Amino acid sequence: MSTGERSEARRKAVAVGPGVCHALGLMMLVITEWVRADLKDATSAASHAYLKDMIEFAGSLADTDWYKPAVDLYDNVSFGEPRAALWAAVFMALVVRLNRYGPEEAQRVLSWVAAAYCLLATLALLPYLAAPGAGVILLLALSGGW
Repeated sequence: MSTGERSEARRKAVAVGPGVCHALGLMMLVITEWVRADLKDATSAASHAYLKDMIEFAGSLADTDWYKPAVDLYDNVSFGEPRAALWAAVFMALVVRLNRYGPEEAQRVLSWVAAAYCLLATLALLPYLAAPGAGVILLLALSGGW
C-alpha cells in the first residue's frame, strides 16, 4: 500500500463531515458534564437560571415531530447508558484522530459510527445548549480545534 492510499483513507476517516459531528459530540459532552457537576454541587436549584431556559427549550422541542423520535432512538442506541455511550463515541473519535497509522478500514468505520452517535446525541441533548447560552459558540470553536 502506498503512502497516497494511506493518506486518502486517513482523509476520509477525519474528513469535515465526521469531524464536525465529532466536535459537536465533544461540545455536548463538555456541556452535559458541566451541568451534571454543577447540579450535583448545587445548594439550591433556584440558583441556576439556565435550568428554566433548558426546560423551556425542551418544551418547545417537544412540540416538533422529529424531537421525540430522536430522543427515543438515542436512548435505544445507547442501551440505557447515554452518558457512557457519549463518552465512548468521543473517545473513539479521539482514537481515530490520534492514531495516524492504525488500520484504515477500522478507523473509517469507527470514525463514522462515532460521528453518527455524536450527531444523534447532539440532537437529543439540544436543551442543554441553553445552559452555556452564547458561550456555546466558544465551546464549539474549542471543540472543533481538536
